[in-house]
Amino acid sequence: MGSERAAGREPSELGIEMLPVAVAGLRAELSEARALARELAGMTPAQADSSWCDQLEDEYHDVGAGHRQMVRQLTRWRLDHPDAPGLDELADLVAEVEPVCHDLLRQLARLRCARGTSGTRVPQDRPRATLIRDEPQWTFSDSRHCGPRALHVWREDDTHLVAVVVAESPEGGVNTADAGDAVAARLRAEHPDCEIELLVWTPSPVPGGGDRFERVHPSAAGQVVAHDVIDRLGAGQRYRCRCQS
Repeated sequence: MGSERAAGREPSELGIEMLPVAVAGLRAELSEARALARELAGMTPAQADSSWCDQLEDEYHDVGAGHRQMVRQLTRWRLDHPDAPGLDELADLVAEVEPVCHDLLRQLARLRCARGTSGTRVPQDRPRATLIRDEPQWTFSDSRHCGPRALHVWREDDTHLVAVVVAESPEGGVNTADAGDAVAARLRAEHPDCEIELLVWTPSPVPGGGDRFERVHPSAAGQVVAHDVIDRLGAGQRYRCRCQS
């Protein structure tokens, strides 16, 4: 299933006589991936060899290209040979690739998160951000509807800051995401020489849950994967994803 595996290296135009080979190969690869996921699920972080886990992650992150190629090949075979035996089985196998790989990668993420880092491997030469502000009672407005809330400011370089502001004030009131313009304006006033990237942080309300992050500014708003935030900031001890339970 990885970039070096047969399914990912098939020529773009396979004859229908190769259908049994494709079915057998993909069946074997899925069986191996399931076995690896079960093996990882039974491991503790102390038992997992880091270099082996890195190798697996590289391989199974590369599944996408080979999977897309197999989907295209299946589509061509259905058009050209709609009654060929084995097409339905191949279609079922192709449909199983994504959830099986997701499960394996989730287990790899769990092992990394339990060590205090997140599930995505970061190059060793990438510098971590520096926490320059840690304020549990930061206020962005004098309005009585905008209570104080926790603020973390991380410096990535001389001109770029990542501000992580908790979503809800303990006193209630306006949610940070709903007051994004006011929050960003206050941060820009406090750091006039820097570009501010604002993330709204909702800590998990239950033990073993994962924190939620949402990007408010700039226009690319939307949820950000907790793994990505933790990796980027080197903040595995401060924020949590689901794998750390």
